[in-house]
Amino acid sequence: MNAQKKKKGAIGHIRARTVLPWKILKCKLTGARKPLVVLLYVTDRCNLKCTYCQGHWSGRKIKDYATAEIKGIVDECVGLGTVHFTIHGGEILLRDDVEELIAYMKGRGLYVNLVTNGIIFPEHIDKVRGIDSLCISLDGRETANDANRGKGSHKKIMEAIRAAKKEGFKFNVQATITAHSKGEIGYLANLAREIGYHQQFSLLLKPLKPDQNDIGLTEDETKSALREIIHYKRAGYPIFTSYRTLNNALNWKYPYTKAMLSVDEYARDRGAIRCYYGKLKLVIDADGFAYPCSSLNHEFKALNVRDAGVKAAFEHVVAANTCEACYFLTQNDWSLLLGLSPRQYLAQVKIQLKEIFNLY
Repeated sequence: MNAQKKKKGAIGHIRARTVLPWKILKCKLTGARKPLVVLLYVTDRCNLKCTYCQGHWSGRKIKDYATAEIKGIVDECVGLGTVHFTIHGGEILLRDDVEELIAYMKGRGLYVNLVTNGIIFPEHIDKVRGIDSLCISLDGRETANDANRGKGSHKKIMEAIRAAKKEGFKFNVQATITAHSKGEIGYLANLAREIGYHQQFSLLLKPLKPDQNDIGLTEDETKSALREIIHYKRAGYPIFTSYRTLNNALNWKYPYTKAMLSVDEYARDRGAIRCYYGKLKLVIDADGFAYPCSSLNHEFKALNVRDAGVKAAFEHVVAANTCEACYFLTQNDWSLLLGLSPRQYLAQVKIQLKEIFNLY
């Protein structure tokens, strides 16, 4: 019976993963722009205060969406063609309605990915069993991780990772590289292979504020970190971040203080990966404002879905977004998928098969 359940689960996971590429292909053939993928920040509340928080959520004190509001946003998104939903925070598990929201999204036929910091994941694990995939954040060993994410967080996150593995969740672990965690790449690669999951890496997504100057990397440190990730990937460690994405960042022609290229700049230099955020992917913040990308949440003049609705907010993003490329790692892995890169899809098939059959 367990074998039958596993087989049924594997088939269901494969089927869920094939919907998005088909929808992307249809958009590419017709030239349509649809929010096929939506990242929704469902709360500002968080039980950590990470030094590099891109949204500075813990200080905004924004009131949570009501459950009915989120369901309404989901309905609007599905009506516009959305097939993949990532739910994020703050810390999403601080909401009381997580299980209800997941069930509602699955009932609308959505692929549901959940992002958590892991701190309270084990005690809420039964509420999230309906998700399709999971992302947990860990930045390295205790000293480095806790310098980034808060004292005592490493122990809790490791409990979450081991619980997710034991309970059969399909998940990856996300690490942000800072001055505190730049020496943790080897540790993270080894841990991923030891426990059995894929390791994803991220560079800082926002310009540093004056009180964050101790966490930034120099240009040489950034390149060294990227080369080390490539080294472990070539050595066969389960690194999720793609070669194309890593090399895009390593060979960035501009200072790393210039993280993004405009449409005009990209037209003059097409060496970078073209971005599909704001074309086939939409980010909706916890305050209702809709952006092409989380990295633009303080500079893009967004519309609020509570006032304008998702359709108008997305059309505004498509019309007003002028960012066409960047060196950010997670964004570019997504852009390669949304751009139907054959190499990226082949890499994803390998990753999915390893997840399904536990081949690490």
